[in-house]
Amino acid sequence: MNLSSILADVSDAISNTYAGIQERLFSGVVQPLLYQLDLTGWSEDVFDGIDWFLFGCIQIALIVLLLRTWERLNPAEPQEKFSNASKADVAYSLFHRLGIFHGLFFIVISGFFFQLDSVLHDFRFARLNVESWWPGVTSIPIISFCIYMILLDLVEYLYHRATHAFNWWWQLHALHHSQTVMTAWSDNRNHIVDDILRAAIFALFALLFGVSPGQFIFLVVISQFIQSWQHANLNIDLGIGKYLLVSPLFHRMHHAVGYGHEAIGKPEVLGGCNFGVLFPWWDMFFKTAVFSKAVYPTGVRDLKLSHNILTQQWQTLRSSARAIFKS
Repeated sequence: MNLSSILADVSDAISNTYAGIQERLFSGVVQPLLYQLDLTGWSEDVFDGIDWFLFGCIQIALIVLLLRTWERLNPAEPQEKFSNASKADVAYSLFHRLGIFHGLFFIVISGFFFQLDSVLHDFRFARLNVESWWPGVTSIPIISFCIYMILLDLVEYLYHRATHAFNWWWQLHALHHSQTVMTAWSDNRNHIVDDILRAAIFALFALLFGVSPGQFIFLVVISQFIQSWQHANLNIDLGIGKYLLVSPLFHRMHHAVGYGHEAIGKPEVLGGCNFGVLFPWWDMFFKTAVFSKAVYPTGVRDLKLSHNILTQQWQTLRSSARAIFKS
């Protein structure tokens, strides 16, 4: 038996195991609950939503077993084993990674995107349709997947810069930057309004680009885990690889006090550097890249937030509202 056959057998075994777990979870837990709540009409959507939950469980396991262990072996800065500042981040991560946020988001706006898709179809809007660009090449799933990932990363870069350009938006995004103890849990430390805006824009462009539902979930899950790694307390020099993928040090510079959210040399003026989400290419192209091996303290100058999640959400929403009315 050759290597390719062994890998195929392993892949089939993993797929069958995953499908079995998904089916048992649905039939044994979810379906009876939907029946009791008289929500059986949601069965198909909820069954698909179990993917978000299971992939989230895998991500959480990898964060705990791989990234947190890696942080202890090669930390960028000394930290408490589990600080009070990190407890809220864990809760944010569980909310996002276990499908709760994506499930609620889908329920709330799925109707809107269905209508939008119909309107685009009526106007004969031509999506990018990456698969047809180079038949036989871009139609290969892994190739189209990589192209979609690059296109959506540009969207996220531009979105990220916008959160730093408008004061009301920055007041929401500042919650993400407020963490002074960066760990692999810190990625999902966001205001819910900012999360909804980002998810809506990401889903809209995925729709316009023609991303299939199966590819969409993998795009989100892979991007999420890479971003967990980028936020980790790791001192890693990727060498030439730093020009190919946003590293923990590159992204830490984005969170650095006086650099990541302020215009360099102009304290308190909105600006920043290293906005790239997955790839540093956009920062390099738009001249916002700062490659440094230095480990800077993280956080936002003169910003103190509660460790309580609900209080954090209220504090930053209030600051954003004040910025709107003041302007």
